[in-house]
Amino acid sequence: MLTGRGMFIWKLGPVVDAEMGPDRLAEKAARARLSSVWIKLTVGTSQHANVSDARFGVVLEALRERGVGIWGWSEPRCATTVRAKEEAEVALRLVRKHGLDGLLMDAERAEGGNFFQGGPEQAAAYASALRKGLDADGKGLAICSHDIPQNFTPFPFASFAASAHVNAPQVYYGSSPSVEHRLTRAIKANADVELPFIPVGAAWIGSGGGCASASAVVERAGVFMDLVRKKGFPGYSFWHWGGAPLVFWKLLFDTPV
Repeated sequence: MLTGRGMFIWKLGPVVDAEMGPDRLAEKAARARLSSVWIKLTVGTSQHANVSDARFGVVLEALRERGVGIWGWSEPRCATTVRAKEEAEVALRLVRKHGLDGLLMDAERAEGGNFFQGGPEQAAAYASALRKGLDADGKGLAICSHDIPQNFTPFPFASFAASAHVNAPQVYYGSSPSVEHRLTRAIKANADVELPFIPVGAAWIGSGGGCASASAVVERAGVFMDLVRKKGFPGYSFWHWGGAPLVFWKLLFDTPV
């Protein structure tokens, strides 16, 4: 199950290039004390380019050699119930094929036709199909969605969470008054979700919850990790490897989990 420190990878190719190969990527993950790396697998029924990258399998092997767990993540679209089940099957097939430790449902409200497009029935069909298949394989399932779901009604957050083992809310605190303010709001908003709480922090510079500068990324990530430890949560993660400034990595190198 998810514990410790995680890191999202959105686009694998540029990350491998920047790190000068799979081995150096894996070495960096170990040095940063990452317990797991979360790599994008699918969008709807479409396999993401990460999986087609010739280095994908080499990256997985290099991470495993260094004791770093690997979870996939998928963006459900689920316009119909039939489609929802098809999407779940595609994601399950990839988790099994590549021997991953589990899957995160990056389920978010539809905006302009993007992201989730169904309702409670479609969400439940997708999530329950994943849970059934992953349970059979001894793998984990997480919901990774809006940290304050009530702000996104009628998005059926509860229908996804009902089948998950873990709740990994996206606590993107970059533009919030403080990290503690945003994390406290997220904790209260998820109080009725009886799942291990593993928040995802902001390790990038930019809009949509990102930080204003590299120094802000470091300062806020330090506060975030300290708060997570003090509150006794089993783990945390960050979005995302490709956008994280160099000084953020030094913070991870120097900070125990």
